[in-house]
Amino acid sequence: MTLTPLDFTCITGVAVGGLPIPWDYNVRENANYINDQLGWVPAFASAGAIRVTDILSFYKDKAIDENDDVQLAHLTRAFFLYMLGRTLLSNTAETIHMCCLPALEDVDRIGDYNWGGAGMATLYKFMSAVSRRRTKSLGGYSFVWEVWAYEILQLSPYKLKQDERDVLPRMWRWRSCNRASRQSPSTVEHFRRAIDTINPDNVNWLPFPAMALPSRYLKSKELTATRLLLDGPMGRFYYLGERVIRQVYAGVCAKQPPHRPSDMYSADTISGNTLHDVLDGLPIASLYPDPPPYATYDDCH
Repeated sequence: MTLTPLDFTCITGVAVGGLPIPWDYNVRENANYINDQLGWVPAFASAGAIRVTDILSFYKDKAIDENDDVQLAHLTRAFFLYMLGRTLLSNTAETIHMCCLPALEDVDRIGDYNWGGAGMATLYKFMSAVSRRRTKSLGGYSFVWEVWAYEILQLSPYKLKQDERDVLPRMWRWRSCNRASRQSPSTVEHFRRAIDTINPDNVNWLPFPAMALPSRYLKSKELTATRLLLDGPMGRFYYLGERVIRQVYAGVCAKQPPHRPSDMYSADTISGNTLHDVLDGLPIASLYPDPPPYATYDDCH
């Protein structure tokens, strides 16, 4: 099991898919460019990254002329940097890498980029590191994992004041003011035991049934049935839809392809047409000699 593109979008409201983000890891070397984009040059806390708190401090008491388009563009880019550093691309150092600044140049097109994919890549990066004991803390928008466990694994320790099963994005359902009381422990040890002993029959394989999805969610639904390369500021990571068939096809079991991607552990070196194809997503059907029933997925979602 894993967090799928559809899960991510239904939980956060942020779509997976869109234009590839033009990461520029050398942007810190161009102070003039940074000044043009932000109206100031923040101090770097580490290689190419700035503290998100510095963004807030700079703008806290700064007067903005609402009739000045340049100032408004500076503020918009700074706001997105701050929000990315607090949510989708957050890390344990509370910094945001300036490599994403080129995607913020045209403020009218910021939403065209694949921020959802970058957010998933960051979550995958930290989950991989935690599972291998390389770090003790999750980064990325870690609340997504919490909501995912509540919705799909049904491990919530909370009783809700209002059920709100049809609310989107689903994380809104688990906001603190909607939690009436705790019904069970919420320690790491408790969740670990619960996950180790979970019964597949108790998993919610269809967490978003009969729900009219907004149009911006539909690309994420499509990408859930693919082998997809997720590209984030900390590297590239594969989502393998063919290995979570029960999630993709609403509980239907199917034999998975025998081979993982040959470049799974060298994804950062993929280039050319291969890179284009995996960033767009390879349909699961193309990986099977006998494709699973797409009708099941379409009818149930």
